[in-house]
Amino acid sequence: MNWRPWLELWSEEWITAGDPGELDSEVVRQRWLGYAPAAEADVAAAEERLGVRLPPSYRSFLLTTDGWRHAGEFVREMRDTSDLGWLRDLDPRWESWADLAIEAPVDAPGDPFTRGLLISRHAGEEVLFLDPADRDENGEWAAYSVCSWGEFPQRHPSFTSLMESLYRSFHQIRRPAGATRDSWDLVVEQAREEALSGNIDAAMTALEKAQEFGRPRSTVLGVQLQMFLATSAAYEASRLLSRLLAPDSVPDGFFTGSLFTEEFLPCVFLQHTRKEPWYGSALEIARSRADGALAGHRVALEIGRQHADDESSPYSALEVARILENAENDEGLEIGSALDEHQARVQQPGYHLSYGNPAFDTAVRNALAEHHSDPATLWQALEAAMAHWQPRTPDHIAPVALLADPVLADSLTPERGRALLRKPRSGREPREQPGG
Repeated sequence: MNWRPWLELWSEEWITAGDPGELDSEVVRQRWLGYAPAAEADVAAAEERLGVRLPPSYRSFLLTTDGWRHAGEFVREMRDTSDLGWLRDLDPRWESWADLAIEAPVDAPGDPFTRGLLISRHAGEEVLFLDPADRDENGEWAAYSVCSWGEFPQRHPSFTSLMESLYRSFHQIRRPAGATRDSWDLVVEQAREEALSGNIDAAMTALEKAQEFGRPRSTVLGVQLQMFLATSAAYEASRLLSRLLAPDSVPDGFFTGSLFTEEFLPCVFLQHTRKEPWYGSALEIARSRADGALAGHRVALEIGRQHADDESSPYSALEVARILENAENDEGLEIGSALDEHQARVQQPGYHLSYGNPAFDTAVRNALAEHHSDPATLWQALEAAMAHWQPRTPDHIAPVALLADPVLADSLTPERGRALLRKPRSGREPREQPGG
Protein backbone atom coordinates (compact mmCIF):
# COMPACT_ATOMS: atom_id res chain seq x y z
CA MET A 1 0.00 0.00 0.00
CA ASN A 2 1.29 3.44 -0.98
CA TRP A 3 -0.21 5.11 2.07
CA ARG A 4 0.39 8.81 1.51
CA PRO A 5 -1.80 9.50 -1.57
CA TRP A 6 -4.69 7.45 -0.23
CA LEU A 7 -4.54 9.02 3.22
CA GLU A 8 -4.40 12.47 1.63
CA LEU A 9 -7.59 11.66 -0.26
CA TRP A 10 -9.22 10.38 2.94
CA SER A 11 -8.20 13.58 4.74
CA GLU A 12 -9.62 15.83 2.05
CA GLU A 13 -12.91 13.93 1.98
CA TRP A 14 -13.20 14.02 5.77
CA ILE A 15 -12.69 17.78 5.82
CA THR A 16 -15.27 18.18 3.06
CA ALA A 17 -17.88 16.12 4.91
CA GLY A 18 -17.09 17.18 8.49
CA ASP A 19 -19.14 19.52 10.61
CA PRO A 20 -17.29 22.74 11.46
CA GLY A 21 -17.39 21.98 15.16
CA GLU A 22 -15.58 18.66 14.83
CA LEU A 23 -12.77 19.83 12.56
CA ASP A 24 -9.43 20.39 14.26
CA SER A 25 -7.85 23.65 13.06
CA GLU A 26 -4.54 21.89 12.47
CA VAL A 27 -6.24 19.27 10.33
CA VAL A 28 -7.93 21.95 8.23
CA ARG A 29 -4.73 23.95 7.88
CA GLN A 30 -2.57 20.97 6.87
CA ARG A 31 -5.38 19.11 5.01
CA TRP A 32 -4.15 16.01 6.82
CA LEU A 33 -5.76 13.71 9.38
CA GLY A 34 -2.42 12.21 10.23
CA TYR A 35 0.72 13.36 11.96
CA ALA A 36 4.40 13.55 11.10
CA PRO A 37 5.91 10.22 10.03
CA ALA A 38 7.55 8.08 12.67
CA ALA A 39 11.30 7.71 12.34
CA GLU A 40 12.71 4.24 11.80
CA ALA A 41 14.27 4.55 15.25
CA ASP A 42 10.83 5.22 16.78
CA VAL A 43 9.35 2.10 15.19
CA ALA A 44 12.35 0.01 16.23
CA ALA A 45 12.07 1.28 19.80
CA ALA A 46 8.39 0.32 19.94
CA GLU A 47 9.20 -3.13 18.57
CA GLU A 48 11.92 -3.64 21.18
CA ARG A 49 9.57 -2.55 23.97
CA LEU A 50 6.82 -4.89 22.74
CA GLY A 51 9.15 -7.77 21.91
CA VAL A 52 7.82 -8.25 18.36
CA ARG A 53 8.42 -6.93 14.86
CA LEU A 54 5.34 -5.14 13.62
CA PRO A 55 3.61 -6.40 10.48
CA PRO A 56 4.75 -4.82 7.19
CA SER A 57 1.61 -2.83 6.33
CA TYR A 58 1.29 -1.34 9.81
CA ARG A 59 5.01 -0.60 9.97
CA SER A 60 4.78 1.22 6.64
CA PHE A 61 1.74 3.13 7.90
CA LEU A 62 3.61 4.39 10.97
CA LEU A 63 6.50 5.49 8.77
CA THR A 64 3.94 7.54 6.83
CA THR A 65 2.03 8.94 9.82
CA ASP A 66 2.69 8.23 13.48
CA GLY A 67 -0.98 8.05 14.44
CA TRP A 68 -4.24 8.90 12.73
CA ARG A 69 -7.40 10.85 13.51
CA HIS A 70 -10.94 9.69 12.75
CA ALA A 71 -10.38 6.10 11.65
CA GLY A 72 -13.92 5.47 10.47
CA GLU A 73 -16.78 6.96 12.46
CA PHE A 74 -16.20 5.63 15.98
CA VAL A 75 -12.43 5.63 16.48
CA ARG A 76 -11.44 9.18 17.16
CA GLU A 77 -7.72 8.53 17.25
CA MET A 78 -5.20 5.76 16.68
CA ARG A 79 -2.14 5.18 18.82
CA ASP A 80 1.38 6.13 17.82
CA THR A 81 4.72 4.43 18.42
CA SER A 82 4.99 5.89 21.92
CA ASP A 83 1.87 4.29 23.40
CA LEU A 84 1.26 1.05 21.50
CA GLY A 85 0.55 -1.74 23.94
CA TRP A 86 -1.26 -4.98 24.61
CA LEU A 87 -5.03 -4.93 24.86
CA ARG A 88 -4.97 -7.04 28.04
CA ASP A 89 -2.86 -4.36 29.77
CA LEU A 90 -4.33 -1.14 28.41
CA ASP A 91 -8.03 -1.99 28.23
CA PRO A 92 -8.72 -5.46 29.67
CA ARG A 93 -12.52 -5.01 29.72
CA TRP A 94 -12.60 -5.89 26.02
CA GLU A 95 -11.34 -9.42 26.77
CA SER A 96 -14.89 -10.33 27.80
CA TRP A 97 -15.86 -10.00 24.15
CA ALA A 98 -13.73 -12.98 23.18
CA ASP A 99 -16.73 -15.31 23.38
CA LEU A 100 -18.26 -13.47 20.40
CA ALA A 101 -15.19 -13.87 18.20
CA ILE A 102 -15.57 -15.97 15.10
CA GLU A 103 -13.79 -19.30 15.02
CA ALA A 104 -10.05 -18.70 15.02
CA PRO A 105 -7.95 -19.99 12.11
CA VAL A 106 -6.55 -23.48 12.59
CA ASP A 107 -2.99 -22.19 12.70
CA ALA A 108 -3.86 -19.46 15.26
CA PRO A 109 -5.94 -21.11 18.01
CA GLY A 110 -6.74 -19.39 21.26
CA ASP A 111 -8.03 -15.96 22.21
CA PRO A 112 -7.00 -13.02 19.99
CA PHE A 113 -8.25 -10.57 22.64
CA THR A 114 -5.75 -11.78 25.23
CA ARG A 115 -2.78 -11.44 22.88
CA GLY A 116 -4.01 -8.49 20.78
CA LEU A 117 -1.94 -5.35 20.18
CA LEU A 118 -4.16 -2.30 20.80
CA ILE A 119 -3.76 0.29 18.05
CA SER A 120 -6.74 2.58 18.83
CA ARG A 121 -6.91 5.17 21.60
CA HIS A 122 -9.86 6.23 23.83
CA ALA A 123 -11.79 3.05 23.01
CA GLY A 124 -15.31 4.05 24.02
CA GLU A 125 -17.44 2.61 21.22
CA GLU A 126 -15.00 0.72 19.00
CA VAL A 127 -11.61 -0.85 19.52
CA LEU A 128 -8.99 -1.84 16.93
CA PHE A 129 -6.25 -4.38 17.56
CA LEU A 130 -3.84 -6.69 15.73
CA ASP A 131 -3.33 -10.39 16.46
CA PRO A 132 0.38 -11.33 16.37
CA ALA A 133 -0.37 -15.07 16.38
CA ASP A 134 -2.58 -14.94 13.29
CA ARG A 135 -0.15 -14.25 10.45
CA ASP A 136 -0.10 -14.89 6.72
CA GLU A 137 2.78 -15.85 4.47
CA ASN A 138 3.75 -12.17 4.06
CA GLY A 139 4.02 -11.59 7.79
CA GLU A 140 0.77 -9.62 8.00
CA TRP A 141 -1.18 -9.93 11.24
CA ALA A 142 -4.94 -10.33 11.31
CA ALA A 143 -6.72 -7.16 12.44
CA TYR A 144 -9.91 -6.84 14.48
CA SER A 145 -12.54 -4.16 14.94
CA VAL A 146 -15.02 -4.59 17.80
CA CYS A 147 -18.01 -2.34 18.46
CA SER A 148 -19.52 -1.87 21.91
CA TRP A 149 -23.11 -2.16 20.68
CA GLY A 150 -22.83 -5.92 20.37
CA GLU A 151 -21.92 -6.76 16.80
CA PHE A 152 -19.64 -9.74 16.31
CA PRO A 153 -15.93 -8.89 16.17
CA GLN A 154 -14.85 -8.31 12.60
CA ARG A 155 -11.65 -10.07 11.53
CA HIS A 156 -9.60 -8.66 8.66
CA PRO A 157 -6.62 -10.42 7.09
CA SER A 158 -4.30 -7.44 7.55
CA PHE A 159 -4.00 -3.89 8.84
CA THR A 160 -4.44 -2.62 5.28
CA SER A 161 -7.71 -4.53 4.97
CA LEU A 162 -8.89 -3.06 8.28
CA MET A 163 -8.15 0.50 7.12
CA GLU A 164 -9.95 -0.11 3.84
CA SER A 165 -12.98 -1.32 5.81
CA LEU A 166 -12.91 1.78 8.02
CA TYR A 167 -12.70 3.96 4.92
CA ARG A 168 -15.75 2.24 3.44
CA SER A 169 -17.60 2.76 6.71
CA PHE A 170 -16.73 6.46 6.59
CA HIS A 171 -18.21 6.67 3.10
CA GLN A 172 -21.34 4.75 4.12
CA ILE A 173 -22.09 7.19 6.91
CA ARG A 174 -20.71 10.53 5.72
CA ARG A 175 -21.03 10.16 1.94
CA PRO A 176 -18.40 12.80 1.22
CA ALA A 177 -18.15 14.54 -2.12
CA GLY A 178 -15.06 13.80 -4.14
CA ALA A 179 -13.35 11.46 -6.54
CA THR A 180 -14.23 8.29 -4.61
CA ARG A 181 -17.95 9.03 -4.56
CA ASP A 182 -17.93 10.02 -8.22
CA SER A 183 -16.09 6.88 -9.25
CA TRP A 184 -18.59 4.64 -7.45
CA ASP A 185 -21.52 6.50 -8.93
CA LEU A 186 -20.04 5.72 -12.33
CA VAL A 187 -19.74 2.06 -11.32
CA VAL A 188 -23.42 2.04 -10.34
CA GLU A 189 -24.47 3.51 -13.68
CA GLN A 190 -22.38 0.94 -15.54
CA ALA A 191 -23.95 -1.81 -13.41
CA ARG A 192 -27.40 -0.56 -14.38
CA GLU A 193 -26.44 -0.87 -18.04
CA GLU A 194 -25.05 -4.37 -17.45
CA ALA A 195 -28.26 -5.44 -15.71
CA LEU A 196 -30.46 -4.18 -18.52
CA SER A 197 -28.23 -6.00 -20.98
CA GLY A 198 -28.76 -9.26 -19.10
CA ASN A 199 -25.28 -9.45 -17.61
CA ILE A 200 -26.59 -9.81 -14.09
CA ASP A 201 -23.55 -11.40 -12.43
CA ALA A 202 -21.32 -8.47 -13.33
CA ALA A 203 -24.06 -6.07 -12.28
CA MET A 204 -24.55 -7.75 -8.90
CA THR A 205 -20.83 -7.81 -8.14
CA ALA A 206 -20.47 -4.10 -8.89
CA LEU A 207 -23.60 -3.13 -6.97
CA GLU A 208 -22.55 -5.05 -3.87
CA LYS A 209 -19.23 -3.19 -3.83
CA ALA A 210 -20.95 0.16 -4.38
CA GLN A 211 -23.29 -0.54 -1.46
CA GLU A 212 -20.24 -0.83 0.79
CA PHE A 213 -19.47 2.78 -0.11
CA GLY A 214 -23.00 3.94 0.70
CA ARG A 215 -24.21 4.72 -2.79
CA PRO A 216 -28.03 4.71 -2.43
CA ARG A 217 -28.85 3.87 -6.05
CA SER A 218 -26.92 0.62 -5.65
CA THR A 219 -29.38 -0.58 -3.00
CA VAL A 220 -32.42 0.15 -5.17
CA LEU A 221 -30.89 -1.55 -8.19
CA GLY A 222 -29.47 -4.49 -6.27
CA VAL A 223 -32.71 -5.35 -4.47
CA GLN A 224 -34.54 -5.59 -7.79
CA LEU A 225 -32.15 -8.28 -8.99
CA GLN A 226 -32.00 -10.08 -5.65
CA MET A 227 -35.79 -10.34 -5.53
CA PHE A 228 -35.62 -12.65 -8.55
CA LEU A 229 -32.54 -14.58 -7.46
CA ALA A 230 -33.72 -15.37 -3.93
CA THR A 231 -36.06 -18.15 -2.96
CA SER A 232 -39.78 -17.43 -2.82
CA ALA A 233 -39.81 -17.62 0.99
CA ALA A 234 -41.74 -14.73 2.50
CA TYR A 235 -38.97 -14.00 4.99
CA GLU A 236 -36.32 -13.65 2.29
CA ALA A 237 -38.49 -11.35 0.18
CA SER A 238 -39.50 -9.24 3.17
CA ARG A 239 -35.88 -8.96 4.29
CA LEU A 240 -34.87 -7.61 0.89
CA LEU A 241 -37.76 -5.14 0.78
CA SER A 242 -36.89 -3.94 4.28
CA ARG A 243 -33.47 -2.83 3.04
CA LEU A 244 -35.21 -0.11 1.05
CA LEU A 245 -36.73 1.33 4.23
CA ALA A 246 -33.48 1.94 6.14
CA PRO A 247 -32.56 5.60 6.66
CA ASP A 248 -30.51 7.05 3.81
CA SER A 249 -30.59 3.78 1.84
CA VAL A 250 -32.35 5.18 -1.22
CA PRO A 251 -32.10 8.30 -3.41
CA ASP A 252 -34.16 11.40 -2.64
CA GLY A 253 -37.72 11.18 -3.93
CA PHE A 254 -37.71 7.39 -4.12
CA PHE A 255 -40.79 6.91 -1.93
CA THR A 256 -42.96 9.17 -4.09
CA GLY A 257 -41.87 7.61 -7.39
CA SER A 258 -43.61 4.87 -9.33
CA LEU A 259 -40.76 2.38 -8.82
CA PHE A 260 -41.68 2.28 -5.14
CA THR A 261 -45.43 2.84 -5.31
CA GLU A 262 -46.20 0.59 -8.32
CA GLU A 263 -43.48 -2.06 -8.11
CA PHE A 264 -42.08 -2.54 -4.61
CA LEU A 265 -45.07 -1.52 -2.50
CA PRO A 266 -47.49 -4.19 -3.83
CA CYS A 267 -44.81 -6.77 -2.97
CA VAL A 268 -44.54 -5.34 0.53
CA PHE A 269 -48.26 -5.89 1.10
CA LEU A 270 -48.27 -9.40 -0.38
CA GLN A 271 -45.32 -10.57 1.70
CA HIS A 272 -46.96 -9.21 4.86
CA THR A 273 -49.89 -11.59 4.37
CA ARG A 274 -47.42 -14.50 4.38
CA LYS A 275 -45.19 -13.56 7.30
CA GLU A 276 -44.52 -15.71 10.34
CA PRO A 277 -44.83 -14.32 13.89
CA TRP A 278 -41.08 -14.58 14.55
CA TYR A 279 -40.03 -11.69 12.31
CA GLY A 280 -41.20 -8.22 11.43
CA SER A 281 -42.42 -7.79 7.88
CA ALA A 282 -41.34 -4.97 5.59
CA LEU A 283 -44.87 -3.56 5.93
CA GLU A 284 -44.56 -3.44 9.71
CA ILE A 285 -41.19 -1.70 9.42
CA ALA A 286 -42.65 0.77 6.90
CA ARG A 287 -45.62 1.51 9.13
CA SER A 288 -43.31 1.99 12.11
CA ARG A 289 -41.23 4.52 10.18
CA ALA A 290 -44.38 6.30 9.04
CA ASP A 291 -45.87 6.44 12.55
CA GLY A 292 -42.59 7.67 14.03
CA ALA A 293 -42.31 10.41 11.44
CA LEU A 294 -45.90 11.50 12.00
CA ALA A 295 -45.39 11.62 15.77
CA GLY A 296 -42.19 13.62 15.31
CA HIS A 297 -43.97 16.03 13.01
CA ARG A 298 -46.69 16.62 15.59
CA VAL A 299 -44.09 17.29 18.28
CA ALA A 300 -42.28 19.73 15.98
CA LEU A 301 -45.51 21.59 15.24
CA GLU A 302 -46.24 21.83 18.95
CA ILE A 303 -42.75 23.19 19.62
CA GLY A 304 -43.30 25.75 16.88
CA ARG A 305 -46.66 26.76 18.32
CA GLN A 306 -45.29 27.11 21.84
CA HIS A 307 -42.36 29.15 20.58
CA ALA A 308 -44.72 31.53 18.81
CA ASP A 309 -46.90 31.94 21.93
CA ASP A 310 -44.25 31.95 24.65
CA GLU A 311 -41.42 34.47 24.72
CA SER A 312 -39.59 32.32 27.29
CA SER A 313 -39.41 29.32 24.96
CA PRO A 314 -36.21 27.28 25.54
CA TYR A 315 -35.67 27.15 21.77
CA SER A 316 -34.25 29.87 19.57
CA ALA A 317 -35.99 30.79 16.33
CA LEU A 318 -33.20 29.05 14.40
CA GLU A 319 -33.56 25.87 16.45
CA VAL A 320 -37.33 25.84 15.92
CA ALA A 321 -36.85 26.30 12.17
CA ARG A 322 -34.43 23.36 12.06
CA ILE A 323 -36.75 21.14 14.11
CA LEU A 324 -39.63 21.88 11.77
CA GLU A 325 -37.48 21.39 8.67
CA ASN A 326 -36.15 18.03 9.87
CA ALA A 327 -39.65 16.83 10.76
CA GLU A 328 -41.12 17.90 7.44
CA ASN A 329 -38.29 16.26 5.49
CA ASP A 330 -38.55 12.92 7.32
CA GLU A 331 -38.99 10.31 4.59
CA GLY A 332 -41.29 8.40 6.92
CA LEU A 333 -44.01 10.89 6.02
CA GLU A 334 -43.65 9.96 2.34
CA ILE A 335 -43.74 6.27 3.23
CA GLY A 336 -46.92 6.79 5.24
CA SER A 337 -48.61 8.62 2.38
CA ALA A 338 -47.61 5.88 -0.05
CA LEU A 339 -49.02 3.19 2.25
CA ASP A 340 -52.31 5.02 2.70
CA GLU A 341 -52.68 5.75 -1.00
CA HIS A 342 -51.98 2.14 -1.94
CA GLN A 343 -54.53 0.81 0.53
CA ALA A 344 -57.14 3.26 -0.76
CA ARG A 345 -56.39 2.30 -4.36
CA VAL A 346 -56.68 -1.43 -3.67
CA GLN A 347 -60.11 -0.93 -2.09
CA GLN A 348 -61.53 0.80 -5.14
CA PRO A 349 -63.92 -1.27 -7.30
CA GLY A 350 -62.23 -2.81 -10.31
CA TYR A 351 -58.70 -2.47 -8.98
CA HIS A 352 -56.15 -4.85 -10.42
CA LEU A 353 -52.40 -5.08 -10.13
CA SER A 354 -50.44 -3.45 -12.95
CA TYR A 355 -47.43 -5.44 -14.10
CA GLY A 356 -45.95 -2.51 -16.00
CA ASN A 357 -46.34 -0.67 -19.27
CA PRO A 358 -49.46 -1.64 -21.32
CA ALA A 359 -47.79 -4.00 -23.80
CA PHE A 360 -45.94 -5.88 -21.05
CA ASP A 361 -49.00 -5.90 -18.79
CA THR A 362 -51.09 -7.48 -21.55
CA ALA A 363 -48.42 -10.10 -22.31
CA VAL A 364 -48.19 -11.08 -18.63
CA ARG A 365 -51.98 -11.37 -18.28
CA ASN A 366 -52.14 -13.56 -21.37
CA ALA A 367 -49.37 -15.78 -20.00
CA LEU A 368 -51.18 -16.15 -16.66
CA ALA A 369 -54.48 -16.93 -18.34
CA GLU A 370 -52.95 -19.64 -20.54
CA HIS A 371 -50.33 -21.20 -18.25
CA HIS A 372 -51.25 -20.46 -14.62
CA SER A 373 -51.31 -24.20 -13.82
CA ASP A 374 -47.96 -24.94 -15.53
CA PRO A 375 -45.19 -22.95 -13.79
CA ALA A 376 -42.39 -23.97 -16.15
CA THR A 377 -44.32 -22.91 -19.27
CA LEU A 378 -45.61 -19.81 -17.48
CA TRP A 379 -42.11 -18.54 -16.76
CA GLN A 380 -41.00 -19.31 -20.30
CA ALA A 381 -43.88 -17.16 -21.49
CA LEU A 382 -42.77 -14.40 -19.11
CA GLU A 383 -39.28 -14.56 -20.59
CA ALA A 384 -40.81 -13.96 -24.01
CA ALA A 385 -42.90 -11.12 -22.59
CA MET A 386 -39.74 -9.28 -21.54
CA ALA A 387 -39.39 -8.09 -25.13
CA HIS A 388 -42.30 -5.73 -24.34
CA TRP A 389 -41.08 -4.51 -20.94
CA GLN A 390 -40.16 -0.87 -20.40
CA PRO A 391 -38.82 0.71 -17.19
CA ARG A 392 -41.06 3.06 -15.21
CA THR A 393 -38.08 5.16 -14.05
CA PRO A 394 -34.37 5.38 -14.91
CA ASP A 395 -33.58 3.16 -11.90
CA HIS A 396 -36.09 0.48 -12.86
CA ILE A 397 -34.18 -2.58 -14.13
CA ALA A 398 -36.45 -5.57 -13.40
CA PRO A 399 -40.23 -6.27 -13.43
CA VAL A 400 -40.59 -6.44 -9.65
CA ALA A 401 -44.38 -6.08 -9.83
CA LEU A 402 -44.55 -9.66 -11.11
CA LEU A 403 -43.65 -10.80 -7.60
CA ALA A 404 -46.69 -9.04 -6.13
CA ASP A 405 -48.81 -11.69 -7.88
CA PRO A 406 -49.32 -14.73 -5.61
CA VAL A 407 -49.13 -17.23 -8.49
CA LEU A 408 -45.87 -15.80 -9.80
CA ALA A 409 -44.34 -15.30 -6.35
CA ASP A 410 -45.11 -18.90 -5.39
CA SER A 411 -43.68 -20.35 -8.60
CA LEU A 412 -40.49 -18.28 -8.64
CA THR A 413 -37.22 -20.17 -8.34
CA PRO A 414 -33.72 -18.71 -8.55
CA GLU A 415 -33.26 -20.51 -11.86
CA ARG A 416 -36.43 -19.00 -13.33
CA GLY A 417 -35.56 -15.59 -11.98
CA ARG A 418 -32.07 -15.76 -13.46
CA ALA A 419 -33.42 -16.82 -16.86
CA LEU A 420 -35.81 -13.86 -16.83
CA LEU A 421 -33.13 -11.36 -15.86
CA ARG A 422 -30.75 -12.60 -18.55
CA LYS A 423 -33.16 -11.30 -21.18
CA PRO A 424 -31.85 -7.98 -22.56
CA ARG A 425 -34.26 -5.17 -21.83
CA SER A 426 -35.06 -1.72 -23.11
CA GLY A 427 -33.54 -2.31 -26.58
CA ARG A 428 -30.15 -3.61 -25.45
CA GLU A 429 -28.44 -6.29 -27.46
CA PRO A 430 -27.60 -9.71 -25.97
CA ARG A 431 -24.10 -10.23 -24.64
CA GLU A 432 -22.24 -13.49 -24.43
CA GLN A 433 -22.62 -14.82 -20.88
CA PRO A 434 -20.03 -16.96 -19.07
CA GLY A 435 -21.06 -20.57 -19.18
CA GLY A 436 -23.12 -20.36 -22.37
